Amino acid sequence: MIYKIFRPTIFQIDPEITHNLAIDFLRFCPKTATLFCLNREYDNLQVKEFGLQFKNPVLMAAGFDKNAQVALTLEKFGFGAVECGTVTPIAQQGNEKPRIFRLKEDKAIINRLGFNNLGADIFAENINEISNKIQIPLGINIGKNKDTENALEDYLPLLERFYNKASYITINISSPNTKNLRDLQKQDHLDLFLNEIMKKKNELKDKNGKDVALLLKVAPDLNLDEQYNIAEIVMKNSVNGMIISNTTIDRNLNLKSKNFSETGGLSGKPLLTKSNDVLKNFYKFTDGKVPLIGVGGISSAADAYEKIKCGASLVQIYSAFIYEGFGLVEKIKKELSKMVEKDGFKNISEAVGVNFNMQKL
Repeated sequence: MIYKIFRPTIFQIDPEITHNLAIDFLRFCPKTATLFCLNREYDNLQVKEFGLQFKNPVLMAAGFDKNAQVALTLEKFGFGAVECGTVTPIAQQGNEKPRIFRLKEDKAIINRLGFNNLGADIFAENINEISNKIQIPLGINIGKNKDTENALEDYLPLLERFYNKASYITINISSPNTKNLRDLQKQDHLDLFLNEIMKKKNELKDKNGKDVALLLKVAPDLNLDEQYNIAEIVMKNSVNGMIISNTTIDRNLNLKSKNFSETGGLSGKPLLTKSNDVLKNFYKFTDGKVPLIGVGGISSAADAYEKIKCGASLVQIYSAFIYEGFGLVEKIKKELSKMVEKDGFKNISEAVGVNFNMQKL
């Protein structure tokens, strides 16, 4: 409620400046920032996946806390987990500004940031400060630097560096804002890429005696054949899970806002149907055997529940907080718990993929 009062004023400020101010506020004034937040627990929302215990399935997506500066504060809003990053080995400025655009009429965002971050050294310092304090799973999202030609030269060292600090690690090869990054999703590249990634992961598992889940984050703009091929390669290489999906470059989504033609990845409400369709396909192509995290367009408990019914074990949110504030986390949890109870499920995990499973009957 308080956020909605101030939102018109906030929306007068450049969106990237607003984001940086929000990070600073959460970082330096955590008690004030979380003064009125609620963080209730609901037994029927607890999820166990990737060998991890999640208090609820509502996770903070990567992109907000790029440099792992405010994960401890975000935890207090009631998230089931927080994913930090994307981090690259070397600090980089990203693409030229302006590079974030609000689509207010559509409750959407377009960004072409380009993995702007402070680099792995500062990220590691911040992670070291919080890794023993945070009480929820901590995901780390890794990517490559803009000028790196051989992507494995960036992903493998990052995987090794953060393996012991992460609850799970996301391999981000699906941002549309780093040139040629999405080419790694192509069949001839992906099999070799994931084979090397999982080989390194298994070495680290044996060395450290700790099994950290690796997740692959893919784009929503893949055609059906590409989705099928990726699913086959993911299963062949025993990747632990997938995040479906990143932002879209599709603009054929009945957008109304004047900024709709800006280049970059679009996130927010218009992505819901498209990302759900891709989610359902991956659930089908993996025969429900690969845990999926559903992302894209969630702005309510009903949206989150729909993704779970489409095959997601967990969901992630980001853009909706720009329009609704972090109070949305508790609102979604409360309503989601009621929906699960109303449908006769003892736990939300029983609802995973029910839409697809009902179609098969």
